[in-house]
Order: sequence, then structure tokens, then C-alpha cells
Amino acid sequence: MSKDEMIPEPSSVNNNTNTTASISTPVKKSKVNNNNNNNSNGSNGSNGSHPTPTSTSTTTTTTSTTSSSSSDTMQVDDPTGVNSPLDTLRGFEEIGEGVIRRNTDGQVDFLATVNRMTKYTHQFIKHTPQYHYELLSQILKCDVQLKLENLQLFGDLYVRNCLSILLSNYFNEANKLGCEYREIGGFVVVMDPKCPENQTQLSGTVLTALHLKNKFIIYVAPGELSLLQVVQGDISTCYERARKHASDLHMVYIDLKFSLHYSMIGAATLAEEIMEKSEDRETIVIPLRLYTVGWSYVSGLSLYLKMIKPQMKVIVCQMTEDLYGMDGEGKEFNRQSLFPDRIEIGWLALIHDKSDLTNVFDAFDARDQGKFTPDDVITMLVSMGGDASRNPCRPSKSSFSQTEFVNEVITQTLSGMNTKEKISQQFLKQFSLENLKEKKLVDQVVPVTEDQAAIAFIKCLEYTHTMTNGKGSIALGGMFSGNIKLKQNEKIVVLLSGGFVDVIDFQTILNYGLDLAGQTFEVELDLPDNTNALSKVLNVIGSNNVSVHEINMDRSCESLKQYHVRVLIQCNSRNFQQQQSCLEVLDAQGFKNLKKIAAPNRELTILSPTMPQTIISPNDSKAPMILGSPNGATQQQSSSPGISIPPSIPSVNTPPLKRSITDISIESIREAQQRIKHIMSPTPIYHSTTYSKLCGCQVTLMLENIQKTGSFKIRGSSNMVLRAIEQSSYKPVGLVAASAGNHAQGVALISAKVGLPCTIVCPEYAPDSKLSHTKQYGAEVIKKGKSLEDAVNTAEMICKERNWTLVRPYNDVDVIEGQGTMGCDIYDKVPDVDTVIVNVGGGGMIAGIALFLKKINPNIRIIGVQSQNVSPLADFKQTNQLRYIEPAVLSLADGTNVKMPGGVHTQVLHDLVDEYVTVSENEIASTIVHLMYNSRTVSEGAGCLGLAALIHHKIKVRKDERVVVIICGGNIDMSTLRQVYEYGLRSLGRSFTIHLTTWDYPGNLHKIISLAARAELKVSEIRHIRGTGDINWNEVTISLSFYSNSFHHQNFFLSLLVDVGLFPTVIGRRYIKDHELVYQIYDKSVIAKENQLKETFSERQKAFLEMYGKQANTSTLM
Repeated sequence: MSKDEMIPEPSSVNNNTNTTASISTPVKKSKVNNNNNNNSNGSNGSNGSHPTPTSTSTTTTTTSTTSSSSSDTMQVDDPTGVNSPLDTLRGFEEIGEGVIRRNTDGQVDFLATVNRMTKYTHQFIKHTPQYHYELLSQILKCDVQLKLENLQLFGDLYVRNCLSILLSNYFNEANKLGCEYREIGGFVVVMDPKCPENQTQLSGTVLTALHLKNKFIIYVAPGELSLLQVVQGDISTCYERARKHASDLHMVYIDLKFSLHYSMIGAATLAEEIMEKSEDRETIVIPLRLYTVGWSYVSGLSLYLKMIKPQMKVIVCQMTEDLYGMDGEGKEFNRQSLFPDRIEIGWLALIHDKSDLTNVFDAFDARDQGKFTPDDVITMLVSMGGDASRNPCRPSKSSFSQTEFVNEVITQTLSGMNTKEKISQQFLKQFSLENLKEKKLVDQVVPVTEDQAAIAFIKCLEYTHTMTNGKGSIALGGMFSGNIKLKQNEKIVVLLSGGFVDVIDFQTILNYGLDLAGQTFEVELDLPDNTNALSKVLNVIGSNNVSVHEINMDRSCESLKQYHVRVLIQCNSRNFQQQQSCLEVLDAQGFKNLKKIAAPNRELTILSPTMPQTIISPNDSKAPMILGSPNGATQQQSSSPGISIPPSIPSVNTPPLKRSITDISIESIREAQQRIKHIMSPTPIYHSTTYSKLCGCQVTLMLENIQKTGSFKIRGSSNMVLRAIEQSSYKPVGLVAASAGNHAQGVALISAKVGLPCTIVCPEYAPDSKLSHTKQYGAEVIKKGKSLEDAVNTAEMICKERNWTLVRPYNDVDVIEGQGTMGCDIYDKVPDVDTVIVNVGGGGMIAGIALFLKKINPNIRIIGVQSQNVSPLADFKQTNQLRYIEPAVLSLADGTNVKMPGGVHTQVLHDLVDEYVTVSENEIASTIVHLMYNSRTVSEGAGCLGLAALIHHKIKVRKDERVVVIICGGNIDMSTLRQVYEYGLRSLGRSFTIHLTTWDYPGNLHKIISLAARAELKVSEIRHIRGTGDINWNEVTISLSFYSNSFHHQNFFLSLLVDVGLFPTVIGRRYIKDHELVYQIYDKSVIAKENQLKETFSERQKAFLEMYGKQANTSTLM
């Protein structure tokens, strides 16, 4: 998990001459509260947020305009005339200028308060994407938008609550401080052990402030302390010193008493953001885990939305199986959930610079080899001015294991929450789920099972190409449950609220979800114990395009016939239909499956639909169905503004004028940008602090992998088709494309948008996930050829037969021009960019980007990256010749498996690209997983080549160099992701496998596992390998796979083995980046142990001979 992830860099602030200062970055005004926004002098900060927020007093002149307009607005939006659908918004009476009040009655003006908070929030955290998804809309039969809050800073919408606590406390003291937010000295807070309830959100608030480069000083009063507290004076003196410290240094004193109130205001900023994006939404679906944790965003969103749009339907999806279940007698019992609730454990993380992933374990894995002692706390915190002599840490143990530490943190956090809930009962009562339902703030509460949430987790990966946690996928799971009654084409926004998930939890949920979604299954057969029978079975499985994951043979089963073997085959499939087809063929050939496969539930079959086998004849002018169209019928006009074609398009023999690559200019690419903007979703371009630290330069990620269709290809195909439609003399009657998947989806989508039939020809290696989505867009799909070049030849033949238009993936001027719009987006977002790293297949994307950026600034470096397996351009700059690649060679980066790149743009690839580099298959695999945890987005192999090159130091960069890395695609097959994930965990230090050869006698395994227990490793798999030629008859090689927390954790365990004389081999070690450095501690312990054995050999030999006699075999002493 990334500690920073990708926050936009805050802009500078200009001071005004009067007491009102504005934020320099303009903030887009809300569409839903224009009355408030139009008052430039208003207290809600519509002319820029104020360093000195407007007074809550009804006599202050600076509040009169806004208060009046806010009141007027409420009279329009809320006919009852009150500021809340609740009877009254209680609990804010003691808050000063942290909220805005109405002049009329002094009540909290909730809308104005949220509006002011939103304008600040947009400058410090990400404005997360809110996209429409055609394929999900087709499946759910409604107009679906997803709000991707799982891509938020720290991977959770909880950051809004924490930022609101910081900002609201600043508003409360801004008059006294007399400066803008960016000019404050930092924050000061008192942690009072007698008030643990006030500390429940402090960890996240501190991390948020530190990430925003704010200084944070914590005074800790004496009392019974938790693990991470120190003592600083007595209670009363502590509060006095803290307030004086804040006053003297122009810092903000944080009053934790009102953290709940401010949290709800922060959560409500999300509602304003949603309505600003799409004010036509009729329904919002909100996920909910524990109400103690999630009440703030359920209350804040529902309150804001009902005040703005009373007819808005608010649906809350709650996970009923989360923490409790029923036993056979109907009694309630606690159980472990598939989605363990970490109580925002990511926010409790101690950030360590050397950790691969930021999580709560890395802090003590890097310290004392896995143990975290009270002395560590004292040493670390005394340096901050704490007085360790006043109170000891609790509990009084010499050390805490990882499990004990996490349990302690969770116990204290839950205790604080429960105490806070009791103390704040009067405030929270009005926001209880029951009261929200009674007041019609929440219209429906929908139960969601773990199975539904697990499948939604998989579908988020497939359709949004983003990662969620258990909480994040609940709302989408509710949509698939069938318990939400919606009218057809209802406009819905679904909230994905969290993306922080533990790496082991992710693997568990992924495997479980794939099984539920029909993408894995088991075949159990009794076969004659010969190879022929197994060969026939595997032939059936392979001919049905089902891949084999693992095969186990059991010859000891009691129910077996003589000379038979029980065979268990684990398989990967696309859907339930493919499973059934495979089993039926096996049954017809006499191989009966002994393992019953349960029929899928209704919601599961929805998620694993039978893909339409759309076949369009050459003369058929009927257009495919437009997904998400109002009546679900065939549509002959584009669903995008400004794009319209006649119902019937005649074939015109006059070909369009051919364009040259020299026709592409800055102006033509800008025109293309305007031409396709209604087809695309805006691409997130974020600065990444994590990769900036890791790569030694200023890294910005361009996330084209979450673009519509999951890649950049929609740009080029849309530009070509729309430009052809604009021509008066020639209009296409059908579209044909050759593609491995990404280009296919782009062409299929644009054909559906403009109402043209479409045929896609793909090579045989194209991933099934890309093809199934292409079919869902309404395209005919033909698999032909072992390479992309073969598919292109077939596509050209179809074009001639049908008189249709060929949309080339890269060798076309219009397509290259469309890909060049990425250069526009990069320059608009990062105008001072120094280097752009681009993944290269056919070269259309890098050519288009280079043609734009090099003409803007010739000094911008353009670097192309290819897979080592398929790298025809590796020597192109030096030799002007392509490297020969065998046709059968493939790569994990299947989207760049182009053996003969270039065409109309060959000269561009030579002249305007500065350098070509290559990356290995394992470097690609590790980068997929690394990116997933640091950006919470999923990339395919071809999508992250540039990042792999940067991480693995294939490109030389300066520390101050601004580097843009394009993540160009996210369409990875889920079974491939599962395989890649295994390797990715190893590359990140989260799993490893060792082989130990030892004497085959009882008790050896126990000795090893006891050391693993001491190191608190989790066992993944254990196998005994006997009878191989490289070991003696009385020896055994034990293969042990473990889950670990970091490489420090692994080194600790490996060193323990060495201490007892066991010297394991780490499998696959040489594929780990910087493995000599990573396993340096282990290597040193091996050398030290070997030296110790040699140095003490004479002494040990003498003692042995004295005990057993001179005839003993001394060779065993080593």
C-alpha cells in the first residue's frame, strides 16, 4: 500500500490586500448550488476560500450576503424552510467558525459549510474519477456511473474526514491567526489518555497533515498510555502548553472534541463532487461496513443529497455476514470474514522509507528483526521531547509480536470508538441508521452477502480496472444481488469507497471470487492408471479452451477400482457455460465427473453472461445494439453530442483522400482532441510521491488503463471513424479491425456509438477477457492467425469482400493523430515535462505523442519501451533495421506482440524517439503487482512496460527531472492476473519459497515450523520431495512456501534457520530485483555460521571423540 498515493501538488496562494485571501487555483463552481456560488463576497468562499472564515455572528456584515443567499437557496431546495430534513441539526452549538451559520436563526448552514470545505478539499486531495460504464449498464439494465473513491489518497474516502478535521479547526482559528492555510506553522494536538474516544481519528489526521507537508506536534498528557504515546507534562499544563505553542508559532490547535462533526462535513464533500459531475443522477448506492466506522459518509452524503435534490433515492448496502453468523442452534457467534475489517489499519501505519509497501508491519520488520519493544517506543519518542519516566508503556511486556501489536491497536481503536459513541450519543442519535430511514434520508437498506461482494470485487477489476477492498465492492455487490428495485435506464451512481486491501486478503478474495464467477472449477475423475486416459481427458479440456491450473493423482482412495487412479484437475475457464460444455463432452466420452458443480445463483449468472455470438454478413447494414441506449434497441445515431449519422449509409466507391504523416500538426491533434472528447473519459494524470522516491525523479502517472475500454486505443479508432463520418464524399458502411484486444474494444465501442456494424479479427493468442468484452459491445469476433500480421491480412480480405472500412491499430495517419491527443493531455497537465516514457507495440502511440510534444518542445525526451521477448526496435536507432523476432515468440505484454512495427510512421520512430529500452518478463510481472498496490489500478503487461523500465533502472534520470509514465492498458485476463500475482508477491517480499534438504526422520519438520511460528510467518504450502537423483535415499527435500511481511521478515526467519544449522535455498532468488542487497542479512549469517563451524571444528571433534571413541565417523560433524 502506498503511503502517499498520487496527490496533486498544491498550487501556490496569492495574498490579497484586505483581510480576505483567495486560493490561487480556481475551483469549478457547483452546478447544484448556483445561488451560493454567485455571491463573490459570501462567507462560503465562492470568491476563493478565506484565511479568516466568516464570522458566525448574525451581526457581522461579511456574512450577510452569503447567509441571505444560503437561506434563499434553502427555501428553493427545501420547501420546509429548515436547514435539514431532520427536525434540527443538533450538536454544532459550541462550534465557532468551523461551520457557517444562517443569519436568520443561527442554525448551521450545512450546504454553505460543505461548499466551503469542497473548495479547499479539491486542492489537497484528488478529484476522483466518476465514469459511465457501458458494459455494466448493459448487464444491470440501467445507466450506471461509478465514483472511484478507491483511487483517493491513501485508497479510501476516509481521507476526506481527516482533511476536514484539519481544515475545520483552521477555520475555527483563522481570525486569530490572520493568515492563509498554506501559511500556518502546522498543527498542535493534545492526546489525553483519559479521553481515548477523541483519538479514534487522530492517526489518519496526523498522516494526512504530514503528507501535506504540515508540521504536527503531539502533546501527550500523563495517564495509562497506549503503545504509541509518550508523556508530556500533567493534564492541565499539557493543554495550556499546547495552546500557547500553537499561538506562538502560528499553528492551529486541534480540538478533537468536534472530530465527528467535522468528519461528516468532510464526507459530504463527496456528495457535492458527485452532483457537480452528474446532476441528473436519480439514485445513489452507498456501501456500509460497520456503522461505527461508516456513519459519517452515510449521513453526510444522504443529508447533502436530500437537501439539494429531495427526490434523490439513497440506497445503503450493508454486509450482513461481515462479523457475525449463526450456529446450528441459531445462536450468534463471531467468525472471521472473507473481508476482514482492518479498522482502517492503513491509517495506523508507521511509515518507513525502505519498505516496499507501507503497512503496519514494516516499521518493526525493519527494526530488531521482527520485534517491537517498549524501548523502541521510548527511544523514538523521547527524541520528540517526551518524558518516559512519568508512565510506562502498556502492556508491560518485554516485546510485542506482530499479532499482539495489531490486536492491541485494533482493541484500543474499537474501545475508543465505543466510548466515543456513548459520549456522543446525543449527537450520533440523529444520524443512526434507523433515524435516517425514518426521516427518509435513506430510502432503502440492502443486505449484501460475501459471495455477492466477492464477485463484485472481481468485476471491479475487470470493468473498472481498479482494486477495491471488501468495503469498496459492497455497493456494486448490492446492485448484482437483485434486491434493489430499479426502473429500466434509471440513472444511478455507485460509490466504490475503498481500495486499501492486504496482499494476502487480495489473493484469497481473488481466488474465491473467480470460483464464484465461473472462472475456476475442478474436475474429479476415476481413470485407468495409464497415460492414454489422462491424455484423452486433457485433449477434451484443451479443445474447449479451458486451461489447466494443477493436477493431483490419488492412488490410495478406498472407492477406486483396481488399477485406477483418482485424478483431480483444477481448471481455469471464462464462464459457467464453458465449464458446462467441457463437462458434457467429458461425460459423452465416458469420463464422469465425480465432483458436483452447484448451479450458479441468479446474481452469479448475471455476472458470467453468455457472450453474444454476433455474426454480421457482408451485406447486412443493420447496426449493433447501442449499449445503455434508452430503450435498449438498435440505435442509428451516436449517443455522444455532436455525432450524428443517417439511419442508412450508402456505400460510396470514391475513397477518401489519403493523408501523409506530415499532415499531422499541433493544430490537427488539437482538433482531434476536441473531436473525440465526448467519446472518452478524462484520463487521470497524477503525481506519484511513491514512485518519485523509488525511481529518483519526479514521476507523474498517466492512467490510460482506466480509460473507456481499458486502454488508450479508443483515441485513435474514434478519431479515424469520426473523421471519416465528417467527410462529405465518403462515409463508412461497416468497420473491420485486426487487434489482440485493446484496439478491438475501441473500434467496437465507437462502432456502437455511431451505429455501424463491426467485425474484429484477432490472433489466436488474444486474451479471452478482451474478446468477451468486444462481443458485449456488439462486434463479430473472428480468431485467425498466429500473429497480429496474420490477423491484419484476414481483416484486409474481409474489407475487400464487404466494402467496409479497415481501422488499423497503428499504421494509419488518422489513428496516429488520435493517439497524439495523449500528448495534448500530458502537456496541458504537466507543461514542464522533461521525459515521457511510452510503451511500444506497433508504434502508433509513441509516434503521435512525439509528433505533438517534439513540435512543442524539441528538448522533451521520448523513450520507447518494449518487452525483451518481442523487441524489434531495440537496435533501430543505431542500425535503422528491425530486429528479427520469431513468429511463435510471445510475451506477457500481449498488446505489444508486434513483430513488424512501423509503416507510415517509420521515420518518426527513428527521428523523434530518443531511445528504446527493453524489460524482462519477470520485471513486467512484478511491476503489475507493484502498480496495483501503489495506484490501486490494474495494468496489463503491455500497459506498464514504461514503469517497469523506470523501476528497474533501465533509464537514466536526474533527481529533478519531470517524468511522465503512461500506463496505457488494463485489460488483463483474471487467470493471468492470478499467475502474475504469485510472482508479484515474491518480488515485493510478501511471499517466498525455500528448499531444505535434511535427514528424513521424525521431528525435523516440527523444528522448522516452530521457527516459522517464532518469526510469525504464515504457511502457504509444504511439500516433501523424496527419491530424486540429487539426494541420498535417507534424505528429503522439504519445499516450504510462506507469506511474509517484507524482505526484513524473510531475513529474520532465514537467519533463525542458519542459527540451528539449516541452510535453505531461496527459490527464484535471482529474479528478485537487487537480490544481493535484499538478502544481504541472510547471506552474512550463512558466512558467519560457516566460519563458526570451521573455527570450532577441532574443539567439537575432540569432544565427540571423547564421548563416542576414536572409531566414530567424524565426517558428520560438519
